[in-house]
Amino acid sequence: MSVNGFFAFLSSFVQGYGLFLFCRFFAGFGIGGAVPIVFAYFAEVLAREKRGEHLSWLCMFWMIGGIYASAMAWAIIPHYGWSFSMGSAYQFHSWRVFVVVCALPCVSSVVALTFMPESPRFLLEVGKHDEAWMILKQIHDTNMRARGQPEKVFTVNRIKTPKMIDELIEIQTDTGTWYMRWFVRIKTELYGIWLTFMRCFDYPVRRNTILLIIVWTTLSFG
Repeated sequence: MSVNGFFAFLSSFVQGYGLFLFCRFFAGFGIGGAVPIVFAYFAEVLAREKRGEHLSWLCMFWMIGGIYASAMAWAIIPHYGWSFSMGSAYQFHSWRVFVVVCALPCVSSVVALTFMPESPRFLLEVGKHDEAWMILKQIHDTNMRARGQPEKVFTVNRIKTPKMIDELIEIQTDTGTWYMRWFVRIKTELYGIWLTFMRCFDYPVRRNTILLIIVWTTLSFG
C-alpha cells in the first residue's frame, strides 16, 4: 500500500508521458501485492460461519472505490481554473489533482493498518508464539461478544507451527556467509510459493480454483 501511495502521488507531479507510465506501473504493482493479502488477512480474523458473508462485503468496497474514483473525476477534472504552470517546463492541470485525491484512500489505509494486529499465522512462523496467542485470544473474545457469548473462555489445546525459514537456512547453508543465507531464504520462499500455487490445482480444490479464476478475471475486467 505504501508503494502504491508513493508512486500514485509521484505520478501526479511528474512531467512526461514515459515517466508517468513508469509511476502508474509501480502504483499498480503495489495494488497487486496488497489485494491478495487483504483477503487472506480479513479471513484469518473471522469466525468460520461468517467468513463468506463478510468477504462478500469486502468485495463490495472494490465497487465503492470505483464509484469514488468516477465521482472524483466528475467533480474535479472539469475545473480548469485549478491548473497552474511554472513557465513551459512545469504544468499542473486539474486531472493531476484528481490523481492525488485517488491516492488518499490508499494513504488512509496505510495509517489504519498500523493499528491492526499482526497475522497470528505469521507470528507463529517467526516463532513469536506468545504474541500469536494474545492476538488469537483477542480474535476469539471479539467473535464471542458478537455471538452473545462473552463468558466463553479462550483455550488452546494444540498449535501446529510450520518449520521456520531460519531453521531451513541453518540446515541448508554449509557456509556462514550472509549472501548464502539470503540466497537460501529467497529460494525457500519462492519454492514455498510455488508449492502453494500448485496445490490450488489439486483435488478437491481444483474446481473452486478454476471458478475463482473466472470470477476474478471477470471482476477485474469489469
